[in-house]
Amino acid sequence: MSALPKLATLARELGVTKGRISQMKAAGMPVNSVAAAKEWKAANVRARFDVDREAADPVAVVTYDIAEARAKREHHEANIAAMREAQLAGDLVERKRVESALTGIAAQVRANFERLPDKLAEVLAAETDAHQAHALLTAEIDLVLEDLAAQVGAVELVDAGRH
Repeated sequence: MSALPKLATLARELGVTKGRISQMKAAGMPVNSVAAAKEWKAANVRARFDVDREAADPVAVVTYDIAEARAKREHHEANIAAMREAQLAGDLVERKRVESALTGIAAQVRANFERLPDKLAEVLAAETDAHQAHALLTAEIDLVLEDLAAQVGAVELVDAGRH
């Protein structure tokens, strides 16, 4: 009569740990021969032990690809470098600088338009010719719009210290 194989021998032959051999033995795996154990494992292990291995083992579910992470980081760093280069060249400006400049210009234009009645009230009241009144209004509006264009043209959005 031949001796029964040891758990270590079964584990090595089946490619599992001794603890797994004990689990499979409790589930009905024969341990009297390596061949019988292999046959039982082929028929039963996938169905009973390994079906949800990834779901049961959270470490197995989480995979981390270092090369992919590095590629993503390098991609983002390249984008940031391109934005810095564009900013230094004056092609890209900070949003808050644009908002600040536009707010200041809009406030000045509004003030200029609000002063028009004060500037023109007496002149227009004395004017009897509608065409002349229209020409005076148009000329003053043109001055306000020219001032607007000059302000927009003079806007400095790029920090002079960055060049």
